Amino acid sequence: MIYTVKLAALATLAATGAFAQSSVQIDGIMDAGWQSINYKGASNTVNGFNGNGSSTSQLNIRGSEDLGGGMKAEFRVETDWSTVSNLANQGVAASINSTSSANSINGANSTFGNGEIRVGVAGGFGRVDFGAVNYNTLGTYVTGQPFGTAIGSGFRTMYINDAQATSQVRAENAIKYLSPSFSGLTVSLYKSNKQDKAQTVAASGTSTTGLISQPNAFGGLGAYDQVGTQELGANYANGPLAASFSQIKQDFRGVSGAGSSLAAAGSTESTVNTFGANYAIGDAKLFGLYQTNKNTGTTNNKVMSISATYTMGAVVLMAQVGSLENAAGVKSNLTGLGADYNLSKRTAIYLRNESINDKANAMNAAVNPAAIVGSTAAQTGDNAKFGRTAIGIRHAF
Repeated sequence: MIYTVKLAALATLAATGAFAQSSVQIDGIMDAGWQSINYKGASNTVNGFNGNGSSTSQLNIRGSEDLGGGMKAEFRVETDWSTVSNLANQGVAASINSTSSANSINGANSTFGNGEIRVGVAGGFGRVDFGAVNYNTLGTYVTGQPFGTAIGSGFRTMYINDAQATSQVRAENAIKYLSPSFSGLTVSLYKSNKQDKAQTVAASGTSTTGLISQPNAFGGLGAYDQVGTQELGANYANGPLAASFSQIKQDFRGVSGAGSSLAAAGSTESTVNTFGANYAIGDAKLFGLYQTNKNTGTTNNKVMSISATYTMGAVVLMAQVGSLENAAGVKSNLTGLGADYNLSKRTAIYLRNESINDKANAMNAAVNPAAIVGSTAAQTGDNAKFGRTAIGIRHAF
């Protein structure tokens, strides 16, 4: 259910004499349950209650105003939150690339507006949005497999969304254009300007003013360095077929990497190509996802997976198998399993399982809890086997 407040705006439109209609709505997702994280080789398992087993818990504030003539002004403010921790919802800053949390401008989990934030105009020309806008690649990714970005999907484990260390789903200070639909086909253009003029200085322990230059941080134009990002996307949805292609190019040259004080400046350019498609056949749906990740350094990964869903009344079953091959020809393998039992249109009990044998050492730090197994250098052989299981409840409102 979406809670909507409608505001009758008596706009004096001299040309038409029409009334403008505005609305603000609040919607979101709550996802929580039991989870188990297991490094099979290290014989280390952590069990407990956690969130986001099947979807990202979030609160959205959205607004729209009818401007007349087929045009609308729209905005979205997304806040991702924890459904199981009060401390996680205090919005403490993350200590990225700094000596203490006090001097980082990057918000941690549950900081207000830590998800997509955008404002723009839509009409017969398509739509234009400014802000921290989601990549088209995120849509491509969920077109090519049924697990979203949660357990079983391979997101940030096998697949990435961009070439940054934490595989971001959006860039700061960005613009995105989405074309109108032509018989189900839309085109997306995305741009976030590179910034590399900030002076690199040691981080201060007491303020934000001494932060080192770093990618994807923003404190006003020129205050910090930022990776340059541009993306081209194409999406098709018509009848039983949906398909999407996205290409992200990122320029890291001269931009300091996040993670430590006075980090070395980057020297690479990266290209991530992603293609996803699905086709519905009665109660079944077949999916395919393929991605290449190359840079001017040593990275040259290829990932592919096939998956399917089958709906039986209130029950939806899903499965995925995939593999990643790195430049040395070493492969990692993925298996994802899932089931939803829909109690209503908005509430479901779910089961998710993900098993990865990461021989290619491709798992992302954002997902890979190294504290369980030790240093990443130790994550070889049997220690590269990683599994996650979740049983929980998901409610959309």
